Amino acid sequence: MDSFLSTVSSQTIRLDGYDTMGSPISIPLCYWYENGSNVPRDEFMPAKALENAFYKTLEEFPILAGYVKIDTDRKLFVEVNKGDLNMPVYTDTVCDLDYSDMHKFGFNIDRLPISSSSKCGVPVSPGLFGKKIKTAYVHVVRFKDNGGVLVYASIMHCLFDGYGFTRLVNRWAEIARWMVQPQDAANKAPFPACEYIYDRAVPTSIRSSETTSLDSSMVKTLQSSNIISKCVTWLSPELRGQLLKRVIDATSYTCSFFHIPSKTMESIRDSVQRHAPPGIRYSINDVIIAYLTIVVAQAKKQANSDRISRRLASSFRTAFGQGKKSKPTG
Repeated sequence: MDSFLSTVSSQTIRLDGYDTMGSPISIPLCYWYENGSNVPRDEFMPAKALENAFYKTLEEFPILAGYVKIDTDRKLFVEVNKGDLNMPVYTDTVCDLDYSDMHKFGFNIDRLPISSSSKCGVPVSPGLFGKKIKTAYVHVVRFKDNGGVLVYASIMHCLFDGYGFTRLVNRWAEIARWMVQPQDAANKAPFPACEYIYDRAVPTSIRSSETTSLDSSMVKTLQSSNIISKCVTWLSPELRGQLLKRVIDATSYTCSFFHIPSKTMESIRDSVQRHAPPGIRYSINDVIIAYLTIVVAQAKKQANSDRISRRLASSFRTAFGQGKKSKPTG
């Protein structure tokens, strides 16, 4: 962490309207790693290396150490203050469950010691007044006898979209692998350099002049307005989170996680890769994004009077061979 504290600088990052739409929710993802080769505890995803790699990654994503605030014209921005950083919550714990138990429990994370507030999908502050929202929660759970590790991460959606989230986690993994290499200078590979463009206006500036019309559901989403939605825009991010959390708690909806085996993803990726143009390499993340894009499009066509969220989860589960379409709980 000391390295991050010495490199971070104070800055203000403006969020656009699209970012604001995702401000009341978080993206929670789980990454499961089984120690199938019985690698010794101090060698299998060692705790210190993972934590150091996380803070090293944070140097490239300082936005996660900022406070999400609202200005006088009701637009959101992130303030990174070197003298008052909003550091992500990072926890590493050992539980008394075997990794094999998670197969029996259907990889239900409710069985694990993870903060319930970070699992609800809504970024909330510890209290109504005077407490600020944490932009990220990271919890590393180690199973009994070093049988496996779960890396759970929940990040505010207004800071990252799905692609940005996976890029962040992949970068963390890349740096962690570099850190566990032999430390002698003769054998250690150079630090894996990477460059990013942080200006959120760049995608807009290089956007093609050719556009297509928005579909009716998106038009309705962007144009519909009522007194409640207008009032919500005046609330601070903390009060928005508390309000949405209370609304969710008053409903019968529950959050659901879908576990997709890596072998399934690798098989699909390899099948697609055989038909790729020369020089093009597809990653598993590319496969996930492609499936999500297809499923969202199908969900919009099939939605009618049904909820798109139900169609989305059901179609996504079926696409990866996880049984017949069913009515999910989230």
